[in-house]
Amino acid sequence: MKTIAIDLDDTLNDFTETLQRTEFVRDRTHAISEEVFRDYLARLRSGSAESGGLLSTEFTYFRAKIHQACYELTRARADGVAFLQWLRQSGWRIVICTQRDLRRAQEVTRKWLADNGIPFDVLFMAGNKIVFCKLWGIEYLVDDDEFNITHGRTHGVSVFFPATDRTRSSQAGQPGWPFGARGFERFEEIKPWIQG
Repeated sequence: MKTIAIDLDDTLNDFTETLQRTEFVRDRTHAISEEVFRDYLARLRSGSAESGGLLSTEFTYFRAKIHQACYELTRARADGVAFLQWLRQSGWRIVICTQRDLRRAQEVTRKWLADNGIPFDVLFMAGNKIVFCKLWGIEYLVDDDEFNITHGRTHGVSVFFPATDRTRSSQAGQPGWPFGARGFERFEEIKPWIQG
């Protein structure tokens, strides 16, 4: 059985757009002032990482709460849903492979997948998806992460990524680009790349 691994955030959905467009409201569970709430939200939207070596801070708690809300609010790519349904009908094993902390987000993630009619066989959390694919013998990965785009081919994993302003600006997937990953505008483009 052929197997493919597919990312969720900014691949099958509009996570970053949801994070940017949603009007989040501070409530008592945030346990921070309105000023700190707005500062943290601005940092999160700009992609700022937590400074310092602590794994759990007030900011990381805030980030987890906002991300959890985004997981519920994101919109699925219709062409991505159709592609996964085609994969299912064609007998593929589908692995949803995400960097989400599934210890906290498993329920909301499974609900979102079901609500959007997205078939899958396995839902897995992996920090390094290339290593995950190698260990599971998965030849194909659909993902937007630059690390995976850059290193997949070196380790025998064919990576396909949604063409976005970010990936276009890096010339990823253009002729002469050394990493072998392929960008796509629509999921439909992947079909001939994985058949045969």
